[in-house]
Amino acid sequence: MGKSQYIIQFGGLPVGLHDFDFEVNDSFFANIENSEISTAAIDVSARLTKQNNLLQMHFSIEGTVGMDCDRCLKNFDFPVDAEENLVIKHGNPEESTDEILVIPEGQEEFDVAHYLYEYIVLALPARRVPCEIDSEEFVCDKETLDKLNEVAAGQEKEETNEEPNNPMWEQLNKIKFNKN
Repeated sequence: MGKSQYIIQFGGLPVGLHDFDFEVNDSFFANIENSEISTAAIDVSARLTKQNNLLQMHFSIEGTVGMDCDRCLKNFDFPVDAEENLVIKHGNPEESTDEILVIPEGQEEFDVAHYLYEYIVLALPARRVPCEIDSEEFVCDKETLDKLNEVAAGQEKEETNEEPNNPMWEQLNKIKFNKN
């Protein structure tokens, strides 16, 4: 893979505010191993505040991510709107925390791709059922739901038709309860 378009060169920048814009799309997520996201159209505006010994970044993330409904598996575009902050300073990288990234002395560039991915994933809901959010715009796929209900009903029927007790287990349970 070539040089990332998500690298910010801050070494030659003067102290003050600097704005960067990034486009996060399908190819961004295709380069990430085991990404649960495959389609997206997201615009990221990053504002870098450079101080003498510290860098502060504010990310504004807006766009949509293609997802599947957890209930019926119908594909839909989920709107993403998030604001995140990151503080970057020079020092020992082992001292990094969730809020403060410590980079080695002398490093004059930083790749924000990993942080963009994390911020986007964190902006997505754990439960993805769009018809619960807006039942007029998002309608679940009735055909898929009917098939799932048929399968579930068939499994319940199988469970009730099974033998109530296996004779082998009955004998083992007698031994187990007689010892107590």
